[in-house]
Amino acid sequence: MNQELDRVLRAVIEAAVKETLSQETSGAKSGGKQQPEPRRSPLPENEPKHLQQRRFSPAPSRFSPAHLEGKVQNTKSDQTATSPYQMQVFDGNRLAQPGVENPRNKPLFDRLLKTTPTRIGTGRAGTRYRTETYLELRADHAIAKDAVYAELPPDLAAKLGCIEVKSRCNNREHYLLYPNDGRRLDDSSRALLAQQGTRSADVQIIVADGLAAPALMLNGPKLLPAFITALQQRGLTVAKPILAHMARVGLQDDIGVLLQSRATAICLGERPGLGTGDSLSIYIAVAPGLDQDNALKNCLSNIRPQGLAPAHAAEMAAELLKRGLILGKSGLVLAQSL
Repeated sequence: MNQELDRVLRAVIEAAVKETLSQETSGAKSGGKQQPEPRRSPLPENEPKHLQQRRFSPAPSRFSPAHLEGKVQNTKSDQTATSPYQMQVFDGNRLAQPGVENPRNKPLFDRLLKTTPTRIGTGRAGTRYRTETYLELRADHAIAKDAVYAELPPDLAAKLGCIEVKSRCNNREHYLLYPNDGRRLDDSSRALLAQQGTRSADVQIIVADGLAAPALMLNGPKLLPAFITALQQRGLTVAKPILAHMARVGLQDDIGVLLQSRATAICLGERPGLGTGDSLSIYIAVAPGLDQDNALKNCLSNIRPQGLAPAHAAEMAAELLKRGLILGKSGLVLAQSL
């Protein structure tokens, strides 16, 4: 067996040596310059032209708000944050250079860059990403982790004019490990709302940290007043807003039942993605009940400077609440009625 293996290996080596000598000889005959083999296309030569134009290298991991062209535009003030997170995370105008230096179809390549914030066109070094791409991935992952563990500042409730409450969670670790405790108020908060909360209002607004406290820190000061105004303009009564610490979406059910609200809306930080710890969501529930199924709620997401503008989100949420209260239901039934 070993002799047979040796014979095969010897034959392979001899064939490789002969091929190398043959290439050197042909290179000498052509003036010492070896002619490169023609580049082979990974796709058929008869490929349609419109598909050939799609064979380009992708684009950068950062994007410009130019991708919003033709859609709702945010004002410059929407992109101004007063948070230490601003320079690290939420400056949507910060662009990395495309990793692909010479795309095959540059006009199409440039168009692609404007259509998505996804991490494309990073280029490569050999078979790996470039060092810059690797460092960006690590930095963006750190941003997401920081957002999950961040806590709201102690003076935010007073600045927003909210009643301050908390769930049954004692700290962020408790909050992350035991989601059900984030869906119920602790005893002191229940007593506080029983004393200071507004009962039987059309809409009870709750703002909360959720899984990304920076989302509320950045977007809450613009969203909350606009939301209250939009609801009042539609003839709805609005309860005194509530700020909740370590809250899950289901906390709106507990609060809505306690205060006998006709509808609730909780605005809280979404689970962060890579480098996007500033995205807020609004969950709407008409006729709230404990442990209400999510199919009975409506959600507006990606409320952030480079997504859905807070002022626009406020108008959309207020209109949904008005229609939901007329219908008497939210969730799938409300969505299908639009």
